[in-house]
Amino acid sequence: MILLVDDDVMVRLMAAEALIASGFEVMEAADGEQALELFDRHEFSLVLLDVSLGGIDGFEVCRQMRERPHGRSLPIIMLTAMDDTHSIDSAYSLGATDFVTKPLNWTLLVYRVRYALRAAHTVADLETSERRLAVAQRVARLGGWLWHVDEDRCERSKICLDLWGDTPGSLHEVPFGLLSRVLSPDRQHLREAMERAREGEPYQMSFRVQRDEGTVVTLYEQALPVRDEFGRVVRIEGVTQDVTEREQAQRRIRFLAYHDSLTGLANRQMFREMLDHTLARSQRTGSRCALLYLDLDRLKRINDSYGHTLGDQILREVATRLIASIRSADLVAHDDSLHEEVVARLGGDEFTVLLTDLSRAEDAARVAARICAELGRPLQVAHVELVVTASIGIAIFPDNGADPETLLRHADMAMYAAKQRGRNTYEFFTEAMQQQAVERLSLEQDLARALESGQFSLHYQPQVDAGSGRIVSAEALLRWEHPQRGMVSPVQFIPVAEETGLIVPLGEWVVLTACRQMAEWRQAGLPVVPVAVNLSAHNFRSDSLLTSIAHALESTGLPSSYLHVELTESAVMQEPEAAMKTLGALKAIGLKLSIDDFGTGYSSLSTLKQFPIDLLKIDRSFVRDLPEDGSSASIVEAILALANALGLGVVAEGVETAAQRDFLCSRRCGLMQGYLFSKPLPADGFAGLLGAVPRYA
Repeated sequence: MILLVDDDVMVRLMAAEALIASGFEVMEAADGEQALELFDRHEFSLVLLDVSLGGIDGFEVCRQMRERPHGRSLPIIMLTAMDDTHSIDSAYSLGATDFVTKPLNWTLLVYRVRYALRAAHTVADLETSERRLAVAQRVARLGGWLWHVDEDRCERSKICLDLWGDTPGSLHEVPFGLLSRVLSPDRQHLREAMERAREGEPYQMSFRVQRDEGTVVTLYEQALPVRDEFGRVVRIEGVTQDVTEREQAQRRIRFLAYHDSLTGLANRQMFREMLDHTLARSQRTGSRCALLYLDLDRLKRINDSYGHTLGDQILREVATRLIASIRSADLVAHDDSLHEEVVARLGGDEFTVLLTDLSRAEDAARVAARICAELGRPLQVAHVELVVTASIGIAIFPDNGADPETLLRHADMAMYAAKQRGRNTYEFFTEAMQQQAVERLSLEQDLARALESGQFSLHYQPQVDAGSGRIVSAEALLRWEHPQRGMVSPVQFIPVAEETGLIVPLGEWVVLTACRQMAEWRQAGLPVVPVAVNLSAHNFRSDSLLTSIAHALESTGLPSSYLHVELTESAVMQEPEAAMKTLGALKAIGLKLSIDDFGTGYSSLSTLKQFPIDLLKIDRSFVRDLPEDGSSASIVEAILALANALGLGVVAEGVETAAQRDFLCSRRCGLMQGYLFSKPLPADGFAGLLGAVPRYA
């Protein structure tokens, strides 16, 4: 409940209305005498007190309220039209909690009341906690001591003396007798605190003590001077605690809050704070610094092959090598807050290095090259020798960004460019990268909308029997016609779809659309041939692969023999055991399986022969230079011989000339695909080929 004291009826009316509307209970008084009478008979949470009252004024009312036991800590807000310094000083000197001038802003007044109540509750809770703690310490007599000031003598409990360690008895009763055990500079601080306590000032502080056996502990001491009725300090009551473990835990907590627990390097939070500080200092001094953003190459493959335990060991070794790579002038990776850390692990396999006070940008390149060389050395982990490289992006302050967010973003872009350039190298940020990033983001956003808005279509390229010239099958090729961009090359959008995860729904759309198209051709009475669809490695590893294919066949009523699936070498060879199960499941549905772009990957023949595949597709890069290029001719002949030995069919793609066709025919290549026969055609155009007389013989 709030006591509102004001001799102005309108002020009381409007103030009470505002307070009641905000959920407060209000009791009103028109003068000081009535206010004190109500104050003695009721329990209030806060008093709103006008200074100018009839009879005794508000200052006197405030003073008398403070003299009452229940008014010592009660919030009292003074209201007055006076805003002179003397009135304000008078209000606060008599114990007012706050001071508000008229005319009153009612909304602001309500907030001031709420704040004063919240502050009073906080203070009350704190005082209660302190009293409970003091009682507990006094009852337990845990490290208790008394300093009799007049006698200059101390009484210390046995536990208190145990905390200090074995000391001569003559020193126990001497107030300053144990100071020799306190380490400098804590000793002087404790001495000064004790001297101030003798004058009436309480203290609480931590200090380090070396015990007689040589161990160092941290003690925490609280001291409270006690005065007699004349106000003289007669004794000082104190409690001493051993907080060594707590201090160690707090240091550990501080370390964990700002350091990566695996490598001990600075974590993301500490690095950002350090980066803010460094850039601000560089701005003041006009110096340059460089941010290096590192991403380890193919660490996921190592984790998948050997497990995360070995991967964690690699990360620790990488951290060690990073630190060793940085010039000593740049490396200040200490826990001391006076130092700055320049090496951080942001998470996963991402690290950052901050180089300060650079004279030239080339200095950052030398450090990056040293890091690449150091990380590129083979490392021995758990009896396994591995090579882990890094891609590094470099952004220079202030050239490539004047704030932390921009600098980090540009270094990340440069790192991505280093990966695109082949990994195990570094790249400086350029404006072209920014433009590419904007364009890439725009492409990602357009790609996300393209599938929903029907911008994709399938074109079909025939696969021709070399002997008869008949179209025996076809390959479905994805095309994207953007409303503004026009035709977007798969070379542009397929990598983006793979990185964003859109490749999975896109691949499922291709399978369903191809099945629907074949079903339509069958209903139209056309001589339908099987159609091959390309599945990315992401589709091949997707949990929805088998379900989506089964749905496409069932929903269209298409026999499974009409659907062929093409997979790249890398997709099936990355995890051979899992690939074997998936290929077996696809084969069980009745699908025909092909290895696309054969010869460009790293197939193991011992593994390849175990896969239930039907066809190998010779990559166009080997067909392009036939028959003149001897190396290409030898590779093609080897693939044909391998396929013949394994009982597999072969499709040569990219056939564009009669000479290429004749060479392949002479080597008994059964199927061909390329512009010599037909370019990829939309569904209507390909339907025309299906109904035509064979013309490719």
